[in-house]
Amino acid sequence: MKRNKSSRIPATSALVAFDSAARLGSLSHAAEELRTSQPAISRLVANLEKQLSVRLFERSRTGVTLTDAGIRFHDAVAAGLGIIRSAASEIAARPGREQVVITCSHEISHFLLMPQYEQLLEALGEHVEIRILTYHYGVQNLPHEPVADIVLAWEANLGAEDRVKLIREAVRPLCSPGYAETHADILNGPVSGWSGLTFLDLTRPNQGWASWEDWFRAAGRPSQRPRYMGLDSYIYVLEAAAAGRGIALGWQHWFERYLGTGALVELADGYVEYDNHFCGMFTEKGRRNPLAKKCLEFLGHSARYS
Repeated sequence: MKRNKSSRIPATSALVAFDSAARLGSLSHAAEELRTSQPAISRLVANLEKQLSVRLFERSRTGVTLTDAGIRFHDAVAAGLGIIRSAASEIAARPGREQVVITCSHEISHFLLMPQYEQLLEALGEHVEIRILTYHYGVQNLPHEPVADIVLAWEANLGAEDRVKLIREAVRPLCSPGYAETHADILNGPVSGWSGLTFLDLTRPNQGWASWEDWFRAAGRPSQRPRYMGLDSYIYVLEAAAAGRGIALGWQHWFERYLGTGALVELADGYVEYDNHFCGMFTEKGRRNPLAKKCLEFLGHSARYS
């Protein structure tokens, strides 16, 4: 009996390329991450779409965004690759080498962990191996047990037991320098006059963090209903803001690299703070690992003094 080609498991290279492009919102950025060429990534993704007979990405000049089918497929791919990476790391771990394992979303890894990875490694010691297990937002039954020592997430998504508050939630609007210059007269005025601007927002369900509506209640509200552009990843939101597509709501400690390169500038008068916190939670395994406590101490200290 002839087997349907869409039922075959796609090549690992195609799945890895798809996952990287989905996380980064860009085929060229995926090529940089995987140390290959943009045409090579394009071919892998195109072949994957052909095999599945479905469009996974919407292409534009500013990058790529997942279609509905792409979102569903990426949930499965990200979870599967995470399990494979975890198993490979467990097998390859050198005997006697101390280790701390952190589970978090792709965005938390991208914005909070990787920028200070080397400093964290130095704080824990050269003999320590740090493993970061990432999951795609929306995946249920997060893969943090029994491998992980620490789970990083917003307070609303964690239980109260063994939870350590690291960063108090504080937000302010951001946009590109070009967008700020083009709309300077509006942005320098009260928020009530911001109706004609584009507000970049997340399309996925809110799980307890501040939204544009929360910020409007604190800082003022446009006189007419705002125009929103929905994106399914916070990485995409900041990239769209840097590309001059509109205004993003920026979380303190999440966008400093964009300020440092001049890709984004801060708007409005300071941060609006909320009672929600970004936290770390020890797992059963983490409670027995002294390195897990040292890791959370570093993350909390670096947030307070960055």
